Amino acid sequence: MSKRTTPDGEEAPQNFLEQLQASILRRLSRTPWSREEQVVYEFTNDRALLHQYYRIREIMYRKVFHTDKFIGAEDVHDKISHILIARRGKLVIGGCRLTIRETDEDFALPMETPDFKLRNVFPNLPLRKLRHGEISRFAILDEDEDKFEVMHLLSKLIIEKCVNSELGFVFFKSNLPMARNWRKIIRNYCGLEKVRICTEVQVPENPIHPDITWYLCEVTLPTSEALTPHQITSEIPEGQLVH
Repeated sequence: MSKRTTPDGEEAPQNFLEQLQASILRRLSRTPWSREEQVVYEFTNDRALLHQYYRIREIMYRKVFHTDKFIGAEDVHDKISHILIARRGKLVIGGCRLTIRETDEDFALPMETPDFKLRNVFPNLPLRKLRHGEISRFAILDEDEDKFEVMHLLSKLIIEKCVNSELGFVFFKSNLPMARNWRKIIRNYCGLEKVRICTEVQVPENPIHPDITWYLCEVTLPTSEALTPHQITSEIPEGQLVH
């Protein structure tokens, strides 16, 4: 049996609840909200709110990256991540996620592949001594009149979560303009100066949008400063010191 599709080519929701939520999200993407409706920011496990966030990121990623291949549905990393949302009432307008890895864990972070591992890319960082993580799936409805404020506050709160969770480092990948925006926001709004766009690192191409050049960003967090230089370099195998 063929799948139903919407006029823009997306697969149609298969039940009434999904149809209703999709209709609301389409309306949200067209109609600016009144500033009288307060934006609430929270980390959530609420299934209805998460479903809206997954739909928003699918809509926005397809729109921003000009692709119909991106699937925003819950994936394995969503299940183990901290998901931060922004909402007006019960209607989600944006969100992002933080995936944390402990020092003795070896599961792949969202950006990692069998041939691209952060511990190998950064042998000079003590990623076996300090917990670390990745921020990903950042999405905001672009027609919301407070979208820039929402972006700034989501960024500030997700970085605060990294600091409070005692991460030593956090990473994210994006295109170059977004990487520069993130660097500016983290420095100006989060008070962290050590934000680096790693232009020397070649990030694997994403087959969904192969024409985009991705950049890896590294944020050094306060917990990492507790390690002495000896503790950091003692972890690096001989021959892998980076000068």
